Amino acid sequence: MSFRSKTRAKAARSGLSALVLGAGVLLLARAAHAESPCTNVAPWDRLGRAGAHFARPEPLALTGLAIATPFAFAPTGLDQRLRVVSQRDLGGKPNLEPVSVATPYVLAGSLVIADGVSAIIGSCEAQRVLAPVLQAGSLTFVSMSLLKLGVGRSFPNGGADPNAPDRLDHPERAHDFAPFQRGFAGWPSGHTAIMMSAAAAFRTSNPELGAASFVGYPFALAVGAGMWLGDHHYASDILSGALFGEAIGDSVGRSFAREVGAPGAFTLLPRGDGGFELVWAGLW
Repeated sequence: MSFRSKTRAKAARSGLSALVLGAGVLLLARAAHAESPCTNVAPWDRLGRAGAHFARPEPLALTGLAIATPFAFAPTGLDQRLRVVSQRDLGGKPNLEPVSVATPYVLAGSLVIADGVSAIIGSCEAQRVLAPVLQAGSLTFVSMSLLKLGVGRSFPNGGADPNAPDRLDHPERAHDFAPFQRGFAGWPSGHTAIMMSAAAAFRTSNPELGAASFVGYPFALAVGAGMWLGDHHYASDILSGALFGEAIGDSVGRSFAREVGAPGAFTLLPRGDGGFELVWAGLW
């Protein structure tokens, strides 16, 4: 089998994996929200609530750590040392596989199609679960694109030949930043950020699923690992992307969560036997 054929086969497996993940999200959604009314379930709804949740201490702390990470990894040489470890000790190489590169795109396309179909057939429970994932991914994409444009960090190979024998002998690239001069540059890792934000949005918007709500995290971690082992990004690019994604996805997911995002209040109601019961009443 030729290299091109192998690449196409791997890309196909990537697409299949993303479609399976998307189908799993829909199945979990239907199981958890079989009776959800159809209110505020579009990907552009509840942006104000998402912003309010982002202003909490935890997302702000994650964002601060994401910004601080390259200052700790780049000047100290840690980024370069971790790059050498990934490429010489852990079997990594440039463009190791296409799966981690293709997965966010295939998953995003699959979820957009699923959301459109859900809207057409009026499946509000599916829309409610898809909406936070799509909103988190969209906000993350825009935010990471602006950061990439503004920071202008060099990619590990810096545009040089990835097969050059001295490709790992350029530690200066790890602290090469050219703001607004490189277009969509290396920091932070958009692939990692988008996958992590989708995982976090699904988790926090579906707390009633318990452990099953964490289903997206293994995929996000796998994409991040692919970015590192494939020499697409420095370690700090990936860690910052993961922190940004978690902060954004967590905030968006909470705005859609039944238990957190729905306005309402506890009410003390009398019972027929002379007692009282505490009831949560709210709009969804």
